[in-house]
Amino acid sequence: MFRKPFKVRSNTTIRGSERRKLRENVAKAFPHLSSNELSELVPSKDEMTVMKIYTYTEKNITCYCLQKNPIFFETEGFLLPTVYLLWEHRNCLKLSLKTFPHVFSKLSGGADLMFPGVIFSKAEIPNFNCNSVCFITLQGNSSAVAVGVTTCSSQDILNDGPQGKRVTIYHCLNDQLWAIGNKTDLPVIPDVSVEGHSVSMENQTEIPAEIPDTIIEQDACDDSKIQSSVALCNDDYTCDSPIEEQSENVTLTPQEEMDNLIENCFCQAVLDAKKVELPILVSTFSSQYLHAACPDGKRIEVKKSSYKKMSKFLSEMQSRGMIKVQELSKGVESITAITLENEMLRCYKSSDFAHVMKETKELKLVEEQEATRSNKSIEIRELYGVSAKTNPFFKLVGLNKGNALSSSEVRKFLTEYVKEKELMNLRNKKKVNLDALLTDVLFGKKDYKESLTWDQLLTRMLDNMNMCHEVTLPGKKPIIKKGKMEMIEVSVEQRMGNKKVTIVKNLESFGVDVKAFAQDLQQAAASSTSVNLSPGKNSNTHFVLVQGIQTKHIKNLLETYKIPKKYLKGLDVKEKKR
Repeated sequence: MFRKPFKVRSNTTIRGSERRKLRENVAKAFPHLSSNELSELVPSKDEMTVMKIYTYTEKNITCYCLQKNPIFFETEGFLLPTVYLLWEHRNCLKLSLKTFPHVFSKLSGGADLMFPGVIFSKAEIPNFNCNSVCFITLQGNSSAVAVGVTTCSSQDILNDGPQGKRVTIYHCLNDQLWAIGNKTDLPVIPDVSVEGHSVSMENQTEIPAEIPDTIIEQDACDDSKIQSSVALCNDDYTCDSPIEEQSENVTLTPQEEMDNLIENCFCQAVLDAKKVELPILVSTFSSQYLHAACPDGKRIEVKKSSYKKMSKFLSEMQSRGMIKVQELSKGVESITAITLENEMLRCYKSSDFAHVMKETKELKLVEEQEATRSNKSIEIRELYGVSAKTNPFFKLVGLNKGNALSSSEVRKFLTEYVKEKELMNLRNKKKVNLDALLTDVLFGKKDYKESLTWDQLLTRMLDNMNMCHEVTLPGKKPIIKKGKMEMIEVSVEQRMGNKKVTIVKNLESFGVDVKAFAQDLQQAAASSTSVNLSPGKNSNTHFVLVQGIQTKHIKNLLETYKIPKKYLKGLDVKEKKR
C-alpha cells in the first residue's frame, strides 16, 4: 500500500477529542490490552499529529504519529499498528507469523504472504480467525518487518490444505510510511526457535489436509543465510559508488548525508538535462535541474557538505567524467558537455533514490493528466450537413440527408470517388474531370464546367452543404447544432444621461450558466448586473448587462471558461481616462 510515494493532504496536531477516540478504537481493536498499556500506546500529553494520506492506489488513509513516528493507520475498516510501534510494544498484537528471510524481498515489492512462505512452530498451527491483524517476523529475528490482515482462519488451513494467500500485507519495513519516521534500523531480537517446521513449496501438492501430522521439517538456516536476510531487510545492499545509501551498520554524519544528497540529485539532474541545449550556464543548471531534483522535504545546502563550494563540487564531477565545465566569459562558468555513459550514472540508475524519483515523476504525471482532463476547454468543430442537393453523392457512401461531416471527411469521400471513377485529368493532375453526378451536385441548371481543380471541387461541395457545428462541453457528450457557431459579443452601450453599460450575448451557446456568470461578474467588477431575455418572439436565450465599461473583467472571467479567443468579439473596448 505504501510501496510508492503518497500525497499528504493534511498534517495537523491531534485534538483532545481525537486522541480519546483513537484510544477507544485501539481498545476495541486490541481488547487484550490493559488501561496502562493503552495509556502508553496513546499518551495524553506527548506530541501527536494526525495525517490524511492519499496513496497512489487512490485510497484515503488516516495516520497517527507520535513524536513524528507513525504508530497507527486506518484503512478499509482496520486499525493497524506500524513496525515502529511493534518494536516498542510487541504485545500490542498477539498473532505473529514467521517467514523465511528471502521472502521479505517479495513482501517489500508489494506481494502478499502465501502459505508456503509461513514457518510454524513445532507445536501446532496458531489459532486465529479470518481478518485478524498480525505482524510478520523473519527466521532468526523476532522484530516485526511487516503488518497485515489474515485472509483465512486456522481452521481454513486445516480444511483447505497448505495453499493460497494467507496474509494481505498493508505496511512493510522500508516502505514510504516507514520513511516519514526517524528511519530506525530493524532491531535484532534473537529468535530462539530458529529451527522450525514449515511447508515447502516443492511438496505443496503432496501434503494432505491433516497438516499438523504431516508438516515437513525445514532445515535450520545457517549463520550466513541469517546474516544475508538481515542485510536484505535493512535494504543495505550497495554499489561501490559513493552516491549510494549508507552501508550495513554504518551511521552517516550530517555532512556525509548532504554529500550523498547532492551527488544523487546531480545524477538525476544530468539525466533530466540530457536533451538540453549546450552550453548551459552553471547557475541555470543548478536552479532548473539540480535543485529541482531534490526530494520534497529536503534541501541542498553545499556549505553543509564536504565540498563547501559549488565550484569544488563541479570540479569533482568533472574529474569523474560526468561533465565538462569551461569559463566561456570572464567569471561565468558553463557546462559544455555531459557524458551519460559513466560508471557513476550506471550505478545511480539501480539505486533506491532513482527508483523513488521515477515513481514520484509518474505520480505527478498522473495528477497533471487528471488536472488537464478536469480543466479541459470547450471544443467547437465546424461541420457540414448533407443537403438535398448533395444527397445523391453521399448516398453512395451510406450517408443520408442531415448527416454532419467535417471538411476533411468530405475531402476523403471526394478523393475516393475520383480515384474509383478515374476522373483525374491525365494532362493536368491538379484538375478533375466532372462526370454527370458531380455536375448535378455541384452546379445549377445554367451553370456548367467540364473540370475543376481539387480546391475548387472541395469548395463547391462545401458551399452546397448545410452549415452546422459541434459543441463539446467538458464532461458531456458532443451536441450538433444547425448553422454557424455564434460568437460571444461584448458591446458597450450608452443609456439615459451619460451612463454606459456593457452587454454580453450568446453565452448559453457555449454552455455558460448566465446567472452564475452574472454573479461572478458582479463580484469581480463591484458593479450591479442583471440577466435579461434576448429580444425576439421565439427567443429563449439571455444576455448579461453590467453597469459601466467592464470589458477587462469580462475578458478575465471568460478565460476561466476556456472559450477559444476566435469566438470572442468586442473585448478591445477600453474605458477612456478622464
